[in-house]
Amino acid sequence: MSDGPIFHLDEALDRVDRDQETFEMMLDLFMEHSPKDLADTRAALDAGNAAGVARSSHRLKGAILQFCAPAALDACKALEESAKAGHLTHGEQLYTTLEREFHRLLDALRHVRDKGMAA
Repeated sequence: MSDGPIFHLDEALDRVDRDQETFEMMLDLFMEHSPKDLADTRAALDAGNAAGVARSSHRLKGAILQFCAPAALDACKALEESAKAGHLTHGEQLYTTLEREFHRLLDALRHVRDKGMAA
């Protein structure tokens, strides 16, 4: 899943009509709130709560979608779909992939925030 770009900055900017202020606000909100959604997903998985995994991964998927991050999005979708079907058999493996891709995205977004849009 990790082949290719972590996220597509140009596509993400297009989603907000290339408004850098709006993009930066989305980025800040993502950095503030999405780690909690990931932690909620982990907690629900640990509790064997498929509905909770589905809910929290769905929220996370919506946040990831804004940044056009294919690997993180695919990982989140896979976990959400599995949980919605009530199958947590592969939940740990799916979560591990999601966690890895989420942190790759978070690092890439931090780089853009810290270095500016030209990064």
